[in-house]
Amino acid sequence: MLYLILCFLLGFFSSSLLSLSSSLPPTHLCRPEQSSALLQFKSNLSLSSSNCSQEVHIVSVPKMDSWDEGTDCCKWEGVVCDNRKGNVIGLDLSCSGLSGSLQSNSSLFSLQNLRWLNLAGNYFSNSEISPEFGKLRSLTYLNLSDTALTGFVPHEISLLSELVSLDLGQNYLLFRDHDFNMLVHNLTKLENIVLDRMSLSLVVPYSFLNLTVSLKHLSLSYCDLQGNFPTQLFHLPFLQNIILRNNPNLSGYLPETNWSSPLSLLDVSGTRFSKGLPGSIGNLKHLKTLNLDSCVFMGSIPSALGNLTKIAFLDISGNMFQGKIPDVFGNLNDLSFMDFSSNNFSGVFPSSAFNLTSLTFMDFSSNFLQGTLPNNISGLSYLRELHLYANLLSGRVPGRLFSLPSLEYLNLGFNKLNGPIDTIQGANLVQLVDLSKNEIQGTIPNSFFDLMNLTILDLSSNNLSGNIKSCMLVKLKNLRSLNLSFNNLLSLTRCSNDVNSTLPMIFEFHFSSCNMQRFPSFLNASKSLQVLDLSNNQIHGSITKWEAEGWEGLVTLNLSMNFITTVEEIPGKRLYVLDLHSNSLQGPLPTPPQALAYFLISNNELVGEIPSKICNLSFLSVLDFSKNKLGGTIPDCFRTSSDQLSMVALRTVNLNGNQLEGSIPRSLTNCDRLEVLDLGSNNIDDTFPYWLGTLPHLQVLVLRSNRFHGDIQNFNGTFSFSSLRMIDLSRNEFTGHIPPELFENLKSMKDIQVDKGGPNYMGEGYYQDSVIITMKGLDFKLERILTSFTVIDFSSNHFKGSIAKEVGELNSLIVLNFSHNSLAGNIPPSLGKMTALESLDLSSNKLQGRIPVQLTDLTFLGALNLSHNNLEGLIPLANQFSTFSNDSFEGNSELCGFPLSKKCGNDQEPETPPSTIANESEIALIWKIAAMGYGSGLLLGLSMGYIVFTTGRPRWLVKMIKRNSEKRMRRKIHRNGRRKD
Repeated sequence: MLYLILCFLLGFFSSSLLSLSSSLPPTHLCRPEQSSALLQFKSNLSLSSSNCSQEVHIVSVPKMDSWDEGTDCCKWEGVVCDNRKGNVIGLDLSCSGLSGSLQSNSSLFSLQNLRWLNLAGNYFSNSEISPEFGKLRSLTYLNLSDTALTGFVPHEISLLSELVSLDLGQNYLLFRDHDFNMLVHNLTKLENIVLDRMSLSLVVPYSFLNLTVSLKHLSLSYCDLQGNFPTQLFHLPFLQNIILRNNPNLSGYLPETNWSSPLSLLDVSGTRFSKGLPGSIGNLKHLKTLNLDSCVFMGSIPSALGNLTKIAFLDISGNMFQGKIPDVFGNLNDLSFMDFSSNNFSGVFPSSAFNLTSLTFMDFSSNFLQGTLPNNISGLSYLRELHLYANLLSGRVPGRLFSLPSLEYLNLGFNKLNGPIDTIQGANLVQLVDLSKNEIQGTIPNSFFDLMNLTILDLSSNNLSGNIKSCMLVKLKNLRSLNLSFNNLLSLTRCSNDVNSTLPMIFEFHFSSCNMQRFPSFLNASKSLQVLDLSNNQIHGSITKWEAEGWEGLVTLNLSMNFITTVEEIPGKRLYVLDLHSNSLQGPLPTPPQALAYFLISNNELVGEIPSKICNLSFLSVLDFSKNKLGGTIPDCFRTSSDQLSMVALRTVNLNGNQLEGSIPRSLTNCDRLEVLDLGSNNIDDTFPYWLGTLPHLQVLVLRSNRFHGDIQNFNGTFSFSSLRMIDLSRNEFTGHIPPELFENLKSMKDIQVDKGGPNYMGEGYYQDSVIITMKGLDFKLERILTSFTVIDFSSNHFKGSIAKEVGELNSLIVLNFSHNSLAGNIPPSLGKMTALESLDLSSNKLQGRIPVQLTDLTFLGALNLSHNNLEGLIPLANQFSTFSNDSFEGNSELCGFPLSKKCGNDQEPETPPSTIANESEIALIWKIAAMGYGSGLLLGLSMGYIVFTTGRPRWLVKMIKRNSEKRMRRKIHRNGRRKD
């Protein structure tokens, strides 16, 4: 769009120059002083052959090459003179490869007869706009766009009172409000003004009311305008184009009455324009482009939209429009682009939209549209893209949909389409088909495989069944991406004559969670294959060397959750992700390729030692060998050297659930990107690795269920563990006092800010971390770790001494477990400051004294265990303490009061606490949790449910649910907002 506007302006300027130059006498010479000024201007700049910006799309030409002393400057390229006095009146040096600076003493400013000056698309070394431009009083056209100018626009520009066209866009310029007011007040002849990508944050939008009534073109995109835009500006009598795109702090609304103008382009996308789309929009008979993408418009669509008979581009996506879409598109014969996605439209599709014979793009996705696809869809003969995903469409997918001759992209995913796919008739040009996440049943018709131009096919997450014969599939010679995953009744079988069959262009092949029982042989010769996902199938046996040779170009290989027993050779020298977890692999670890970043082989039956060659994987980010039978020691090879950056990219090391022995190698301190180290449930015999505190990003440290021993001192400034969020030392043989310095250093367990954007989990790219924690005496696996989830578990050791009061400073800690130690003394009242705490277990120690009443301030506490200590006195009753059962306090012979049966002296039995049966709000919460589990997977749902029913209503979960509700509302405002430049 911007390119067309620039072409218009350059064309206007060029035609004027050509008209004037054609009338010049052929032998007329320019004035000597002006020729000298031009040559001096040239001498102060450098010339190159670089390209203009992508927005201009013009290759730069060194126009000054023709400027030679002793020749007529009126004949120099880019120079125009008048036909009487030989004055230079026009200078077009746009996209000329100029670089340097525009100083105030430049000879350019001596050319005071200039009427046109175009320096766009050059590079002036972050120069400021010189006040000397104010001397060029005859200028009617000035274009300084995309020239790397910087600083404030000088007020002297407002002296150019003859200007008709001004373009300062694509620079690093700023306007002061006072200077801008002077400009729009004095430049009374302005028709075109372009200030794109400058900063107008200091300009009050109502300043634009001073613009001349002659204004035709106003472009203010990406310029940080703030405040309310004056609606009166839309009424200017000659205004043709107004572009306010991508000013997210600019609000306003469209005229509701008396709106009639020659407007042909209206773009307020990416702003805070709101209210409704007024019926007066139908008065804009010349409108060709209407872009309201990603604003805050609401209400219904007026039927007057059907009056825009010249409209070619219509985008109202990413708003809060609702109701039915009026069926008024029958006369919009020029419409080629139509996007109504990401709103709240309901009802059925407007049938007239499927008679738009010029339409090339249609997107009604992410609404609540219902019903079946219309029968007259075959009238869209020029349609290239059709996006109807994420609605409530039902019924069958009509075969005539695939007979559209120009269709390239078809996305109907995330609907409720069901039934079989109709037989496809005729040839077509379909390239992308996405019917994923519907309820489509039956087999895939054979005519589907006649879509010879198909490049992307996604039928995942349906109810498809039957066999796909490989000889039919390989007919799709241009297929680059195939996703048939999550159709558990679908299988892939070989044909007897497909020995040499292949998919030569295939790039991604996804056949997860289907009913595959062997590797597809037709992929062996697919040299372009980079992503292969055959996870969660019924594949038995081994990965043979023959198969590995056929996958030389693989980048991602996921064979997890099958029954593979051996790996003769890991395929692909370029392999980046290898996921073999949850198989039946036996024997030693297979040797991975050098480029591997994700090595996931957990939950198998691997034996032997971890080879030191594993440390040669310089790009390794995630190493997950958990739940195997690996023995020996952890290799001490995590080192750096002059010729090898060994393992420094490591982010996660998970060796949990093996039979490892020995000590933790100190060379791990070279892995300065390490975030997760899980060595739990092994036989490691070592002292506390305090030196891991030097790792700046370490967030999770799990040493539980090993043979660690000794004290855990040496917590000083060097060994701070300042990023640690989870530390689990449980079920070891640690002794001595727990040093207060440890808790002082745990800065990441203090003052955690809640992420307003929704829950975030540890991990990146392909892999998300998981961990086992203990709550209420039970081991529980978190399949994903919230970045805000914090845990300290020192249970089942031999710690002694008192609980440090510094623990209470960890006001973002969620789980604290000191149980089954020999801790003595009083419970510090400072624990009452841990306002985020949801689970506290101090059971089976030697604690004494009263329960601090400050603990009743822990209003999010859902699990409490103070049993089997030497506590005494009345159990405080307030807030959450009134909900805990006898189990939380038993084994303290001197405790009394509710919920224990023992009364405290002459004290009266306290009133029965409120019922712990879930009230209506809790029931609503449970249903929301169930919905989260359904949408994100059963394991997450069970995880959430477990936490709720064992710990009450945890604060992080309540906040997450509340944020999700707010986020859904924001998505209605700015969901999937595209920026159409």
